Amino acid sequence: MKRKIGKSIGIAGTMMLAAAMLAGCGEAEGAAEEYPEREIELTIPWSPGGGSDIEGRIVAEHAEKNIDTSFVIVNLPGVGGTVGLEELAEKEANGYNIGQIHEGLLVAHHTGITEINYDTFEPIASMSSSDQILAVSSDLGVDTLEEFVEYGQSNEVRFGGTVAGIPRVWVEQLGRSLDINYNLVGYEGLSEAIQALAGGHIDAAIVDYASARDFVEAGHMKFLAIGTEERSESLPDLPTFTEKGYDITLSVVRGYVAPEGTPQEAIDVLAETFEETANDPEFVEAIRNVGSEVNFMGPEEYREYLDKQDAIIEEISADIAE
Repeated sequence: MKRKIGKSIGIAGTMMLAAAMLAGCGEAEGAAEEYPEREIELTIPWSPGGGSDIEGRIVAEHAEKNIDTSFVIVNLPGVGGTVGLEELAEKEANGYNIGQIHEGLLVAHHTGITEINYDTFEPIASMSSSDQILAVSSDLGVDTLEEFVEYGQSNEVRFGGTVAGIPRVWVEQLGRSLDINYNLVGYEGLSEAIQALAGGHIDAAIVDYASARDFVEAGHMKFLAIGTEERSESLPDLPTFTEKGYDITLSVVRGYVAPEGTPQEAIDVLAETFEETANDPEFVEAIRNVGSEVNFMGPEEYREYLDKQDAIIEEISADIAE
C-alpha cells in the first residue's frame, strides 16, 4: 500500500510532464513523493523472547502483507521499557520510526522513572490484548490458588517483575486483594523474570501464556489463575480470580505509536494497514496461538483508551508511593 499522487501515464503524458519540469514546475517534486518509500523501523523496548517481542513480530510479519514495505524490528530494552521509547521520542517524525507501547509506560511515568508518557507520541493503533496469569515455581509446592493464598499468609512470596512497569501495579493489586505477605524482586523484563521463576530463584510472577507456556510444559512452573472475567478458551481448565471470589482482572493492551509530529498521512496509512491486518484470519489465529486476542483500536479510540488507563494508573501509583 502506498499513498501517492499520480498514476502511470503514456508517452504523450510523459512528454508533457517533461516539458512542465523543464519549465520550472518545482511543486511536482513534492507531489510525486510516496509513503512508504522505504523500510519502517519498529522499536520494541523489551528483550527478545518476551510476550511483547513475540506479539510485535507477529504484527510486523502479517502487516507486511498490507503495505508496500517491510518492518525492521529493533529491540532496545532497558529500565522497564523506557530506554527504547525515550530513544524513539527523539527520532525523526517522518513515518519511518514507530514503536510498541503498553500500560507499563504509563506506570513508569507516574512512578517517576521517565518523563515521557503515552501523550509524548502519536497513537496509531492497538493490536492485541494479552491476558495475564499468576504463575508459581514448581519448587513452591502449591497447586491451587487457595494453597498459594495459604502459603502467602504464613510466608513472604517473592514476586518477580519490572519495578518500573505494570507488574509493579499488578503485584500490589494481587498482594492486597489476596491478603498475603509479598515483595517484588526487580528484573529488566518479563523474560528475565520467567527465567528466574523457572530456576526457582523467585516464587511467583505475573506472566502471559506465550512467554511461559514452554516452561509450564517442561514442569518448571505452574499456572494457578488467569486475570480474565471468564475462563479462557485457550486454557479452559484454568480458573479465574473472579470465580475464586477476587475482583482481579489483569491484561496488557499492546499498541503502536510514532514520534510526535509524524505526518497525519503516514499515521493514516499505518492505521489502515494495521486495521486490515487485524481482520486477517491468519493474523487472528497467530495471535490466539500465543494466548492473546486481537484488540484493534484506531488512532482516536486508542487515544481515548490510553487517557482512561492513565487516570487509573496515576491513582494506583500515587497510592503505592504513600
